[in-house]
Amino acid sequence: MNSINNTIDILRRRIPLMICLLIGISSVSMASEIADEKLTREEAIELISEVKHDLNLKADCELEFVIDDEGNVKPSPIKIIKIYDKDNELLLEAPIHTVEQMSNKELRRLVNSSDFLIESYNTFYYRLDL
Repeated sequence: MNSINNTIDILRRRIPLMICLLIGISSVSMASEIADEKLTREEAIELISEVKHDLNLKADCELEFVIDDEGNVKPSPIKIIKIYDKDNELLLEAPIHTVEQMSNKELRRLVNSSDFLIESYNTFYYRLDL
């Protein structure tokens, strides 16, 4: 009788463990891997030209201006995004002046497919491997 109680106690402890193990294995096997969005060279060139076109269209927005020591008036960007290729050639330099420019879909896609390198004085550097 005592050995039967021991066996039942062991099963009571191990059955929840087995259930948790099965749930863990099934969730890992069903999970899909998040794929990095890699662009082809043609897609990247097309996106870069669209971003350049969009930023030029929105150049007539109301901007904040900064006056430097020499008295020159310059627009002050919120941030500057620079994207380089693997050979350290500048593909895109995008000064962002408004929030609408920051939410540009093509620019977001370029930034999301690039590797972040460093941020320095509101300039964000990325590398795009093509």
